[in-house]
This record gives sequence, structure tokens and C-alpha cells, in this order.
Amino acid sequence: MQNKYLIIPVSLVVAVLMWAAGGPTTPAVVASVDLEKVYSSLDQQKASNGKVVVLRGELKKRITKLEDEVRAMKDDLESFQTGSTAHNEALKKVILRASDLTALHKFTQVKVESEQANTVREAYMAIRASCAKIATEQKVDFVFIDDTVPTINPTNLEGTVQQITGRRMLYANPALDITDLLIERMNSDFRAANPSTGSPQTLTPALPGKS
Repeated sequence: MQNKYLIIPVSLVVAVLMWAAGGPTTPAVVASVDLEKVYSSLDQQKASNGKVVVLRGELKKRITKLEDEVRAMKDDLESFQTGSTAHNEALKKVILRASDLTALHKFTQVKVESEQANTVREAYMAIRASCAKIATEQKVDFVFIDDTVPTINPTNLEGTVQQITGRRMLYANPALDITDLLIERMNSDFRAANPSTGSPQTLTPALPGKS
């Protein structure tokens, strides 16, 4: 008895089904980006980090001034007799001023962390926008973050497993990397939009998940 069934390659079947469904009929073009290198090389991020440094310095000056005030008020307490009305009033003022100092410390921490988060978020949105422009120009369909670049840091079993399972790429062809192109484009656009900024000094970038 003759075999009435025709064996058709799976790839051909998939291609026919995709064609029938109106899906893409050409291979996707992909590229990769070293996100950590992009963050550390962006003039935008360096300028933003510089503003955070200035903010932290200004708040530190306020803290130092308030610390000096509290210290002086504590020294003045010695000029009053313990338990006297004047001593009690001065002590209340010291306590209130010390509370202001504690509140300023907390505000400084929250404010600086908030500004750092904003700089990272704004840079990320700018990176996405620039990637979209480059991808459109270069006819690229997908741009992936190349997470094969960072090394696996020595740690315990749980930490090692977390680092490995948190990655999505096992290999990226260097020929498909557009990191330098992205950095050059973004820095050029930033300098054009901020001619008075110049080339910011290198500062330690704040990255998501980095301390």
C-alpha cells in the first residue's frame, strides 16, 4: 500500500501559516546595547548627577549650620541653674531645634534619593527615544539590552543563582552592537540643546539596582 501522506518541513508549514495570517515574511533585524556603558557615558546623566551633587552640598551646609546652632544652645544651658524656669525654657528650645535637625537629615536623604531616581528615569526615557530613532533609521526591529556584559560577582549560591537567572541573553554578536552609536547620538543631541553646558565632568552614574 502506497503512503498517501506527504511529509512537509516544519519551517515551510510555519512560513505558510504566517503568510496566510498576514504575519511578517522576512527575518527580524536585531541590535544590542550595553546599558551600563550608555549610562556612564551620557553627558545628560553626568550633568544631572552634577546637579545632585550640588543639591547634596547645599543641604549639607544647612545641616552643618543647624548642628552648630544646637551645639551652641546646649552650651548656653550651662549658664542657667538646672530646674529653673529659664533653664527649662532653654531646654525646650534645644529639644525643638534638635527635632528640626533630625527632620532635616531625613529630608536630605529623601530629597537626594528622589533626585537621583529622577535623573535615572529621565535618562532611561531619553535612551528609549533615541534607540527608537536609530532603529527606525537603521531598519532595526528590536533593540535588546546586552546583559552578557556584566560579570557574575562572587557570592553565595543564592546570590549566584539570582544573577544568572536574572539574565536573558547568553550571547550577543558584537557586530550588532549599537552602543557607541547611541552614545554619540545622545551626547550630540544633548550638547546641541544645551550649548552652555559643555562637556560635563565624569561623575559616578546612578543605575537601577546599583548602590
